[in-house]
Amino acid sequence: MCLAWWLNNAGVQTGDTIIACATAPGAGARAIVRMSGPGAFEVVDRLCIGSSGKKERIVLAARVRIAGEKSLPCLIAAFPAPRSYTGEDVVEIAMVGNPTLVERLIAGAIGAMDGVRMAGPGEFTARAYLNERLTLAQAEGVASLIAAQGADELVEARRLLSGERGDLYREFASEAMTLLALVEAGIDFTDQEDVVAISAADLKGRAALLASRIEDVLGSAAGAESRSELPRVALAGMPNAGKSTLFNALLGRRRAVVSDEAGTTRDVLEERLDLSRDISGGGEVMLCDTPGVAEETAGRIDAQAQAMSRGFLAEADVVVWCDPMGRFEGGMKTAPGGRVIRVRTKADLPHGRTGEGAIEVSALDGFHLPSLRRAIADGAWGRAGLEGGGVLPRHRRALRAAGAELRLIELEVRGKGVGVAEPELAAGRLRAALDCLGELTGRMTPDDVIGRVFATFCVGK
Repeated sequence: MCLAWWLNNAGVQTGDTIIACATAPGAGARAIVRMSGPGAFEVVDRLCIGSSGKKERIVLAARVRIAGEKSLPCLIAAFPAPRSYTGEDVVEIAMVGNPTLVERLIAGAIGAMDGVRMAGPGEFTARAYLNERLTLAQAEGVASLIAAQGADELVEARRLLSGERGDLYREFASEAMTLLALVEAGIDFTDQEDVVAISAADLKGRAALLASRIEDVLGSAAGAESRSELPRVALAGMPNAGKSTLFNALLGRRRAVVSDEAGTTRDVLEERLDLSRDISGGGEVMLCDTPGVAEETAGRIDAQAQAMSRGFLAEADVVVWCDPMGRFEGGMKTAPGGRVIRVRTKADLPHGRTGEGAIEVSALDGFHLPSLRRAIADGAWGRAGLEGGGVLPRHRRALRAAGAELRLIELEVRGKGVGVAEPELAAGRLRAALDCLGELTGRMTPDDVIGRVFATFCVGK
């Protein structure tokens, strides 16, 4: 998903005014309606009695018209551009938290003048990014702060939002850029023996030190774990539990053979599943359809298939335990390699019951499939997948790749005399590391990465 696609589909346009409820949906004591854009102050003047009519930073009591001459008390907070969250004129109206009244206010604002529309998911924060009020890392911090479900995630979100992480990433990129400049200077002056931009020992030492600093951010597990493949999410359960049907439904296409005959699946099927929209900073997982596991086997081939399935489940990062009746008896309570998500498949059929903490889904009509996708994303990339103090998955992948290039420099660089024997190879490694770090500093961020970041936001943020 590229940035242009996301901008078009989210309705992000420059020059118009957006509006949305910025508080949680449902009834509450108070609700906040947020507007951003050149028409925000004019809309307030048309809807509110007692507004200042001036573009100034102010908080005042007023009354907002809901329908005709009827009005309600409210508080208006005005933030003129560029000193606002989005960098545009921003107005927030705090009012009674009745969903019907909030909807009427939003409808009245949209109808008050041309160029006012509902905001798309994450559009307020996207405008802050596009207007250089936030870096991409800080924007991710906003999403992470909203979605944080543990202490590690909350700490990391605050680091991102404060800019602490971004400053550290820029330090890493600056050092890599310095090393690259020194190595390329050595290439330029290779015919002059008395000019040595950087020695092999110095290059190896500084590359190793930078790699160590990156690994410190990732945590102690990063140095020991070199696995680069995608997290594996295995669908498990008794034969004929609906695993293959669910596998196809999650992928959105027919990939596995579906049959009422038990034991149809003999081999493990693997397909990539993109979950970037389901959790901030998430990405792809390897979704795996495994043969059904039962207490009894029907012949040698079935026994081999079940043995292979058990071994595969032991190595999975997330196991989706499927049971059409929702009893979850005689199955695994924990996964040796990761987290277990209990799913009652075939929820459209009667005579089932859903155990505590289980998710009901129906692959036929898509019932609760978004909830299952979120649970899988959370298990693979969220709480169960966090390493190194809660570093976001996208950041972790980029940092690991940069660190790996630097470690290769440490292994490959050989010196003859005081110079670097193969400077072109070292320069290539450093450029690759810089490309990875550039995705985090925002200076070389691909459009598809930006699109993925804001696609995880909710409306009003």
